[in-house]
Parts: sequence; structure tokens; C-alpha cells
Amino acid sequence: MKFVTFAHIDSGPRLGVLAPGDAVLDLSGISGENPVFSSMLQLIDGGEPALKQAKLWADQATSGEDSAARHLIQSSTARFLAPIPRPRKNVYCVGLNYLSHVEQNATALGQEIEIPEVPLFFSKPVTAVIGPDEPILLDPRLTSQLDYEIELALVIGRRGKWISPEDAMDHVFGYTIANDVSARDLQFRTSQFLYGKGQDSYCPVGPLIATKDEIEDLNQVTLELLVNGELRQRESAGNMLFWPAEVISWLSQGITLEPGDVITLGTPGGCGYQLTPPAFLQAGDTVECRATGLGSLINPVIAV
Repeated sequence: MKFVTFAHIDSGPRLGVLAPGDAVLDLSGISGENPVFSSMLQLIDGGEPALKQAKLWADQATSGEDSAARHLIQSSTARFLAPIPRPRKNVYCVGLNYLSHVEQNATALGQEIEIPEVPLFFSKPVTAVIGPDEPILLDPRLTSQLDYEIELALVIGRRGKWISPEDAMDHVFGYTIANDVSARDLQFRTSQFLYGKGQDSYCPVGPLIATKDEIEDLNQVTLELLVNGELRQRESAGNMLFWPAEVISWLSQGITLEPGDVITLGTPGGCGYQLTPPAFLQAGDTVECRATGLGSLINPVIAV
């Protein structure tokens, strides 16, 4: 199933699941405003029983049962938001997780190529999270080197600590797309990434969360990023150095992972600072992130 958070007409954020015919089933509405189906976080907290109920309603709507079908709306009339508009804690991120990115990063910075032996973790504040069509903010007081990074992201579905790689996928709810927007001049000013990558609007996420059964083989997931229609990044998610199970296992060593936690899984090569000459984002640009089975995440860049 593919779940979304959306607004419709004058309503606030609602939980939905995509349905055939370019439709969205309003789970908040069909549930009679049951708190379990009031938000993505509540759905994830609801575990397997909530997923089974959502699937039952989705099947009923698809088969044309009126009690369910009347809660279908056309996607064109919905405004999709970040699937988890405000995570409960910082978004966890993995750096240097594709060989192409490692190699191009070293070349751009004039460094020796060093393949990470363990995942490189950092985080972004919850205030960095934005959804589809929301603007990425370019503040000239802060940066002249605004950059992009398409990433596959996973969402934790079950609490755990010291999780083994063998058990790690049992803790995954699903996958989504993230754009690890970065101010390179701020990022490389120190050895800490948070300030250069954690500014407001620097974590677009969406447009949906696909449950893990929808993404059976990461080798079949192609990540693409375009700026104003020009392809800048393209690579298989299967080329990650540390796959989701390894990332979860490493991160959970001493850190408790909880339902709704978001972990971005690194970007391939092709970032703006890695090009010759460098090509940073400008006001008026449009950034599109695509991933097989996960849709398209589009955000404009505006000056502030």
C-alpha cells in the first residue's frame, strides 16, 4: 500500500491511501475520524491491525462498495503534504553511502578516496522537513552554494535497540523519497553537517510512503534527480554501500529507534558541487526527485 498525508478543500492534514484511477481513499473519513487513522504516525503506531483495516477499506473501495467508495477523492483535488509533516525527532541521515558519491566528493574536494568502513551518521531538525511543492529556501545571507541530493529514505515501524541485521527489516514500515538539501559553504566550514544541512526547508520528503512489501528489491529502484528538467543524478538504490538492514543495525547500537523515525540512506554522485563547473541551485529553479515505485517529489527554489 502507498500512504499519503493530504489536505482537501478546506480540511487540514488527513491520512489517505492511493487507489486505482488516480484516486485517494480518505482513511480519516472512512474511519469516522478514528484517532488511529488521523495521521501517518498514528497509523504506524497502530501496527499490523491498522494496516489490515486500511487494506480492507481499500479493497472495498476498489470493488465499488458504496460505503467505502464515497470516501474516494481524485488526486488532482488533493494537496499532498510531507507524509510525516513533523517527525517526533530529528531525521537520521547517512552520508557517503554510494561509491560514485565517495569518488566524486574526493575529486571535488581534492582529497584521497576513502571508502567508509562504518556508516557516517548525522541528522536534520524536524523544522527542515517540507512536503511536495513547498519551496526550498535560498537565503543569500547564509549560502551561495545551495545543493541537492536525492535519497531513498526508510521509515521505522517497530521500536528496537541493538537490532541485528537479520531482524532489521522487521522494524521497517516503508520507504519514501528525501532530498538532502545542503548549503555546501556552511557544510564544509566545519566537520559537523547539521548546520549546513539542517536549515529550514532543507529536507523535502514525499510524496508518499510505500509499505516495504511494495519495494521488494532495491536493485530495481532507480533514483533520479532533475533540475529544471535536466538530469543531474541517476543510479540504482542497489548500489548503496550500506543497505537498510546494515544501517538500522549500526544506528540502533545504543540508540533506540521508534515508530515513525525517518532514516535517509545517502545519495549517488552528480551533486552540484561535484560537477565541472559546479552548478548550484538558484532562485526560480525546480528540483524533481524520482524513485521507482515512490513517485515524484517536486520543489521550487525561492529566494528569501
